[in-house]
Amino acid sequence: MSKSSLSNGKTPKQAPRPDLPQKVALYLRVSTEDQADRGTIDAQRDFLRQFASLYQLPVADEYADDGVTGTLPLGQRPEGRRLLQDAEAGRFGCVLVYRLTRLGRSLKALIDAHDMLARYGVTIRSATEPFDTSTPIGTFLFQLLSSLAELDRAQVLDQLTRGRDRVARQGKWTGGLVPYGYIVDTEGLLIPSTRLVEAVGMTEADIVRDLYTRIAAGSSALGEAQRLNALGVPTTRYYQNSTPREGKQWHPGPMATLIANPTYRGVHVLQSKHGEIEREVPVLVDEALWHAANAQLQRNRRLPKSNATRTYLLRGLIICGRCKSNYVGQVVNRTHSPARIYYRCGGGRLPNYANRTEHCGGKTIDAAWIEEIVWEDCRTFILNPGEALAGAQEQLKARQQQVSTLMEERATYLRALAEKGEERNRIMVLYQRGRVSLQETEARLDGIAQDEATLRQQCAALDAQRALADAVETHLMDAQRLLERLQGRLDDIEACDDQDAKREVIECLVHEIKIETDEQGEVTARITYAFTSERVASIGTPPRGCTHC
Repeated sequence: MSKSSLSNGKTPKQAPRPDLPQKVALYLRVSTEDQADRGTIDAQRDFLRQFASLYQLPVADEYADDGVTGTLPLGQRPEGRRLLQDAEAGRFGCVLVYRLTRLGRSLKALIDAHDMLARYGVTIRSATEPFDTSTPIGTFLFQLLSSLAELDRAQVLDQLTRGRDRVARQGKWTGGLVPYGYIVDTEGLLIPSTRLVEAVGMTEADIVRDLYTRIAAGSSALGEAQRLNALGVPTTRYYQNSTPREGKQWHPGPMATLIANPTYRGVHVLQSKHGEIEREVPVLVDEALWHAANAQLQRNRRLPKSNATRTYLLRGLIICGRCKSNYVGQVVNRTHSPARIYYRCGGGRLPNYANRTEHCGGKTIDAAWIEEIVWEDCRTFILNPGEALAGAQEQLKARQQQVSTLMEERATYLRALAEKGEERNRIMVLYQRGRVSLQETEARLDGIAQDEATLRQQCAALDAQRALADAVETHLMDAQRLLERLQGRLDDIEACDDQDAKREVIECLVHEIKIETDEQGEVTARITYAFTSERVASIGTPPRGCTHC
């Protein structure tokens, strides 16, 4: 049992004052999590009234918290707060409850309620349990029953969770916000929404498909939110078995969350304390479109166009080796000389990071210097890509051979999953024939479900490796096409100083630039390219006159 004021003596319990009227307060409570008790406020009220009448206990007042969880402290419940106020005013000397669980469902809530009432000389009595806190034995029983009440609640919640998990394994929706573009049918399954949005003459499911298509083609979450708002398309929030609620404004944050939701490509994962439960749902967009839209959002984050006064070739690619923050572009204006362009560590400004208490010491670097180094490397690669691409092809071939072996392993996991399904069917047959009890059946089904979850996770890990190999192959093909297109235009790009074309090249060829700052202030740029070896460039001390060095 956890420490409390009942046992550690920090808050001494006051004896009931002799001037208090010998009246009792009837406290009643019920909440949605108390389904196992099947009790109602009216049933508790009738029982307590009869109990008070039988024992000739004068009733000061009745306090009923209907639909309030028992884990909430007494003082935070509407009627519980009034009960404490009347206890302080001396209106009664005892609180009478039907059962201890009506006063609270957690040990902390019960102990707090006891201490607050004891402070005013008020005792607690149960009409169906043998304790009264006016005696030492009663206090001991109160503590014991408080622990049992918390255990009972934990068991009820565990049963509810396992029941929900069994429903989820059948592919059914188990509550919560339904993803936009879906509805829940009469059998509890997610299906594409056929609800027509008159503003655009499309169903909600079609709107989702259109959003993915537009963003994959180069749009942004902000742009799509503004477009839907201009068209008057309402946001709709669905909860199972409830009336849809419409909103008026789309926002870029929720729009990006919608695009990143894997449910739309046919997989929904329920996060349970007993493990992840993966269930199939109808597909709204295929894998290729889903990944293309999310890749575009990533590009939008790395190279935002709003409020940009200059094209920073390396924006989103430079990170600080000290605090892992991104470097951002900055223009430093000078009175008697031209403005200078720098990249500075985003962790140098505390308002950008709510939980950070110290400024990062990552040094600011000259933009022209680092951009020239990176562009020269990219230019060399464009003119002589053969050796690097050949090495990348060899690495890709080795990765694909490894993936081929892993796919054989995945087939083994899939066969094991099928066997688990057959095992589940056998157990259900045994249960129907009365050969195993319900408790044993549930335990064995839960074990099968955990094994299936493990097998699915292993399959997902192998799928991720295959997807990585596919992504590497796609990136390599994109780079080859880009090189073919740019080799004949390289002179024009440099002559015109086409920043957008340079950025396109750099984004394809540069993986990451890490800025390391040592204790002496010496700065090193560690540049990682997609198809060539890592490049380390020593910057030395930062340029003089930099305001954030």
